[in-house]
Amino acid sequence: MGKAISLLWPPRESETEGERGVMELRKRPRPRRVDPDFVSSPPQPLPLPPRKRARRQAAPPAPPPPPPPARQPPPAPAARRRAKCARLIIQSPVAGLQPSVCGPCEAPLRACRLLRVSSLSRRRPPFDWYEADMWTEVAKYLFGVELARLSSTCRWFRRLLADESIWRYAFLRDLSLLPSSADRYPPRPLHRSWRLLYTAAFNGAHSFWFRRSTRHLGAYRIGGFLLESPYMLLTAMLAVPRWLPPEEDGPQIAIEMTGACMLPNARPGIWIADFHLVRCPNCTINKCAGVLQVMDARHCELFLEQGFWNGTWEYEDLGDHYNDEETPTAACAIFNASIHAHASISSVLSSKSWVRRCDDPQPKAHCRRHAVALNSNLLSNSNQGLVSRFQAMRDTTGNGQIVSIRITQQIY
Repeated sequence: MGKAISLLWPPRESETEGERGVMELRKRPRPRRVDPDFVSSPPQPLPLPPRKRARRQAAPPAPPPPPPPARQPPPAPAARRRAKCARLIIQSPVAGLQPSVCGPCEAPLRACRLLRVSSLSRRRPPFDWYEADMWTEVAKYLFGVELARLSSTCRWFRRLLADESIWRYAFLRDLSLLPSSADRYPPRPLHRSWRLLYTAAFNGAHSFWFRRSTRHLGAYRIGGFLLESPYMLLTAMLAVPRWLPPEEDGPQIAIEMTGACMLPNARPGIWIADFHLVRCPNCTINKCAGVLQVMDARHCELFLEQGFWNGTWEYEDLGDHYNDEETPTAACAIFNASIHAHASISSVLSSKSWVRRCDDPQPKAHCRRHAVALNSNLLSNSNQGLVSRFQAMRDTTGNGQIVSIRITQQIY
């Protein structure tokens, strides 16, 4: 079945006369049917005829054998597992599915062998990719020397740490003047940057060092306080006098009578208080047994003024207070005569909460936001009275504002 029958005419010449009248049946192959749903493989090309064998030639000389490779140390276990994964590449036989996954590393086998193109072409991000707010928060825990070292590492840190808010925070933090939730920040100093103020306040310099005093023994920082008004109250005791002479009489009379005075022309702003131990100037250096305690309070911009450096600004005596009675302590205080300083004054006047015991002769200072005080216990065998001297330094180039205060008392 399926085969066609055809009549082939005329007969061939080789046939006989009796055979010409007989029809011949031949088989003809059926033409190939093309199925649109089935595509067969392309026909294989016919083999080429054999070529003549080339004439045998002399073989070229063999290259010298390569040197044996150097013996390398065995790879680590992790590297061995990675090498095994790299030799296996199993692609998915079905289009649209992901390649097979290696068991130990749980990653596609293609990724085990080759690196991603994105990782090769990706550049390292610049250093300013880090958040500036994060480094600003870190800078709050660094001191001035550490901030200066960090700013010298690169330009990015130098631009970041040049912000005045960072140095303002460090300046107020080291002086214990950071405002609470109810307080506000102190006003910005005129024509000064917070970085210069920090350098002038914490570079280890003090007024006796600038004057090259040979009688200076030692010093330490008490703290900082705020002067919101130009009125400043000085006392040679841990008490506020009930009555003061009028300001027209001058501070000398008030100091001699009550041991306290009111200064009306002080420079408002941030003040820094230091404690100094100085030898008595009335005796020789080799035989002097007396020691003076000095509470030195100065405006934060004093060491940046040219008048202080060239020596045109000098301390002037305001007055001396002599107490001929036997006193157990040598104390002095500076108060801000403003309404907001009431809480600070009350804390300083409650001396029992912060002074040392009677048998401890070491000085003790107490600094609050609007007041500062100093107390030292005196020895009973050498106590023959107490002399307190008040001194002030004025700005002679301006309107005569007071920029520094000294209260000196003899303790030994």
